[in-house]
Amino acid sequence: MLGTLLDRFRPDPLRARVEASIRRGTGLSRREWLVGPEPLTTRAMQQLVDEITEWCRDRMSASRRPYGIDQMALAIACAEPGGSPISSTTFGVFRPVEFYTADGIADRLAEYLHGLALADLNDRGGPIRFAAALFSWGDVARDTVFTDDGE
Repeated sequence: MLGTLLDRFRPDPLRARVEASIRRGTGLSRREWLVGPEPLTTRAMQQLVDEITEWCRDRMSASRRPYGIDQMALAIACAEPGGSPISSTTFGVFRPVEFYTADGIADRLAEYLHGLALADLNDRGGPIRFAAALFSWGDVARDTVFTDDGE
């Protein structure tokens, strides 16, 4: 009984490895797109949607999926370079197949970007930086739980 009680105070080695892996940036992909200073148009936003969608597809295809652990998380933000965020959103945790389904993550990404008020963005008079961060839980699992080094 005392041993069970003391176990609560011992650090969990798996949790510590997962936290260390995340701190090292395992599973995190980031990219930025600078658009402008010319006024943004619906066509320019569609090109941005296409580029971000393609980047997400590329990064997801390169992620590890040990034993089916394939959950991802995606966040998008826009801001004036060096300024405060104008808008941001997250798409929660999802499986890659959900990216491709009708009304899935890719469609929601396009809806978010096309939903930004172009007049407000263009009133800023300068370039706008769009940033995306995609996180792969499968990469973290591969790095911590399913390592090849016998740990």
